[in-house]
Amino acid sequence: MTGGYELLLKFDPQVPRDAAKGWKALAHAAESTGNRHRNQVNGPLHAHWTGSDANSAFEFMALTEQQLDVIKVEAEAVALTLNTVADRMYQAQTNLTNAVHRAQDSGLVVSADGVVGLPPEEAGEHNDPDAQAARRTLTGLKGELQARIDAALKDAQRASDQGNTALGRLGADILSPERASGALAETRTDAADVMKDLGLADAYIPDGKDPKQNADWWKGLSTDQQETYLALNAAKIGNLDGLPAVARDEANRLVLDQKLDALETGTPASFGLSQQAYDQRVAALRSVKGKLAETADARDEEHRMFLLGIDPEAYAGDGRAIVATGNPDKATHTAVFVPGTNTEFAGVPGQIDRIRQLQRIAKGHANAGETVSVISYLGYDTPESIPKAANPRRGIDGAEDMRRFSDGLRVSHGEPKSHVTYIAHSYGSYAVGVAASGGDGLHADDIVTLGSPGMGVDNAKQLHIDPNHVWISEAEDDMTRFAGGLTLGPGPHTIGFGGNNLYTDTSGHGGYWDDKSDSLHNQGKIIVQQPPKVEPKEINIGGFIPLWHRARSGERSP
Repeated sequence: MTGGYELLLKFDPQVPRDAAKGWKALAHAAESTGNRHRNQVNGPLHAHWTGSDANSAFEFMALTEQQLDVIKVEAEAVALTLNTVADRMYQAQTNLTNAVHRAQDSGLVVSADGVVGLPPEEAGEHNDPDAQAARRTLTGLKGELQARIDAALKDAQRASDQGNTALGRLGADILSPERASGALAETRTDAADVMKDLGLADAYIPDGKDPKQNADWWKGLSTDQQETYLALNAAKIGNLDGLPAVARDEANRLVLDQKLDALETGTPASFGLSQQAYDQRVAALRSVKGKLAETADARDEEHRMFLLGIDPEAYAGDGRAIVATGNPDKATHTAVFVPGTNTEFAGVPGQIDRIRQLQRIAKGHANAGETVSVISYLGYDTPESIPKAANPRRGIDGAEDMRRFSDGLRVSHGEPKSHVTYIAHSYGSYAVGVAASGGDGLHADDIVTLGSPGMGVDNAKQLHIDPNHVWISEAEDDMTRFAGGLTLGPGPHTIGFGGNNLYTDTSGHGGYWDDKSDSLHNQGKIIVQQPPKVEPKEINIGGFIPLWHRARSGERSP
């Protein structure tokens, strides 16, 4: 006990705390260097350099960025360990010194090895009843204070052992050439194991159900604490609606790289995938990463990409991804594009191209000084086929998540509010309709539907929005115009639904974004609050609307 007692009395918590600051500085430097490399070196070169030499160089640069991410996560884990041990050791030291001082003030004797003893018995004390009573009381206090000293020493030893175990998991050899492959994926395991070693597995993070609570929690953290959570709890932080887009982007890019590294160093069997599914997932993640890199050299946040959510395993492998072009927290106008049937994770790069197109068109109609952000929202389980698109379940199941995401946009943006438009295609319009009509709605300023088979409501008034701000585009040869009233609600383009029919000069179910079309420019105008071209409503197609009402009421069709 002697060594431990003396060491704890002499312990200086500032020593490990200063070391932790050094590791935090290293993590910050790795993060800053990685960002500069992505934005000023890798990104610009991707835009202009091609060929075999370029491909080899890009592989090397990707490894460099990966190693910087490894350093960031591992350094944050070291800093967390040192600070945690310092705090616990300091608390143990405080408990120890308090017990020692109490003992000394009470006349007890504490030896150099931390053993509490009674003072020598004075002459005649043995025959003095009062003195004997006082000695019995002192004996009881001796046992109590000895227990407190022993507990403090055990707490200190436990903290030291936990720190030793945690630090033992972390080492520079993770950057060695033989461990380069899979090193970034390993950081997720290292971070989780370190937190378990320290008893921090249940470190508080909001459950994510309340965007304002999420935002308040985040704002209450120091910058150092935020950096620790971003590095060691990236998957959870990246999914918290209400947090700044910059923070979610940083967390989700790390998640993307960790998942890709894990896949590339694993096997299809280790992930429970067929070879085909495995190859598709790897290709999709690489493609998403490549798309994000295209704007790495953007001159401002309006032209940057922000990864607001990513989970390629979600929805039985169909995947979840939310990507913004332009920072929605700072945009004058924000649009959320919700795709429909057959949109899965592999299609995210195509969705990114679409939102960049919409941003460009909207920007062309915006007033001077106004900024635009457009978000691709693959945040619900889209139907995989036309038959499955007749089932309302997917939209119903995703409604609450969509409402929470929309609330999060409002919370993270703050005042003055951004003008928010939801643009939904195909089954996505049903998903938006269900989300907008339930709870407190989507708090959208405008809703645009493209090729809608129904929105799950009878009238635009049920969408928690002024019907004058509901806009419907339906091409004459888009077959979804004949689906209204079957299972997903009446066609919004027909008389009686309300809202405005947009002038549509494109063809088919997927032509609404044809270059130079009024259909495309109408969307851009609405995003920036400019008047679009409209046309008259159509009459209902006989027989279908009664079918919808019978389906809602549970009646059988004749």
